[in-house]
Amino acid sequence: MPARVLQPDQLELAAQLIREGALVGFPTDTVYGVAAAADVAFGNDKLKAFKGGRSEGFSLHAGSVDTAIRTAGPLLPAEEFAVRALTPNGATVVVARKDTGLGVRVVQHPLGSRLLELAGLPVIATSANEHGQPPLRDPARIAQMPLDAVLDGGELPERPASSVVRLLPSGLEILRMGAASRDKLAQMFTRPVHFVCLGNLNRSAFAHRLIEAMQNWLMRQVRDFVPAYAPSSSGLIARAERRSPPDMQQTAMRYNASLASHTPQVFDPDVLPPLCVSMGDDVVAEVQEFAAGEVLQWQIDDPMGKPPGVYARAARQVIEAMRRDLLARWAGNTEMQRQFNALFCGEGETP
Repeated sequence: MPARVLQPDQLELAAQLIREGALVGFPTDTVYGVAAAADVAFGNDKLKAFKGGRSEGFSLHAGSVDTAIRTAGPLLPAEEFAVRALTPNGATVVVARKDTGLGVRVVQHPLGSRLLELAGLPVIATSANEHGQPPLRDPARIAQMPLDAVLDGGELPERPASSVVRLLPSGLEILRMGAASRDKLAQMFTRPVHFVCLGNLNRSAFAHRLIEAMQNWLMRQVRDFVPAYAPSSSGLIARAERRSPPDMQQTAMRYNASLASHTPQVFDPDVLPPLCVSMGDDVVAEVQEFAAGEVLQWQIDDPMGKPPGVYARAARQVIEAMRRDLLARWAGNTEMQRQFNALFCGEGETP
């Protein structure tokens, strides 16, 4: 029996059917999807059966970025940034949720977006096609599938599917290239971050080179990698001829970051990027005075001229602050995650 075809003025009925447990075809900004109410694990047995019992999870679909963040959360700041930057622009973002990952997509089609908002509960969706077959764009053909209803948004033009990316601690892995190209993803996602301390020898230098080392390592592990940051650093009283003290260099090496060739840079208020990090109270006033965008205020002990243990403590403080403010969580428990943790976060830790 064909599915019931609903017209745009029956939008509330379509939302009600989803709330009642029905499978409803609906238009997205790419192809037609099939929506279902999500269970507590973001699954749905009827949707799974529709897709032939596939083992992969389904993506959360939302009508707005704020709804997506609220439903997928709680998210770390880096994860929320990725969802806000990428999901309105042709990308599905896989974020960490408990011990696995959850794809998050924001639908831009006006009718499909409104349906998801009216549903008033978490909705997961998949493309409207049999497993392994091309997605469909014609609601009349979709109505012949084993669905309860189809919201008719007209025949959709041929467009690429959404790009699918998985968040890594300081970057993303492209799982499927689609509507958003690699260059477009990088333009939306990679952002400059600038670390500031006094001499640019210890605190800001370590943060700068640690982010750099993390991203260089991930780039070697992942075929299609896009870095999260373009890091840089400076100091209010930096002198280019100076070098990081041996205790700081040795501490940095424990986390596979090298300060051996780091050249201190003098703080230049005219070239600060939108995201700056003040490494302590001794520099925060100057950074806040000149920064035009967001300033993260970190309280990192200045180890200069102090016992070796202070250098180690400062490094740990930097890593903890990064985990809180700059790094994303791993979507799933993998060997690559364990290696990353051992190299850059200390054995047995999870960012």
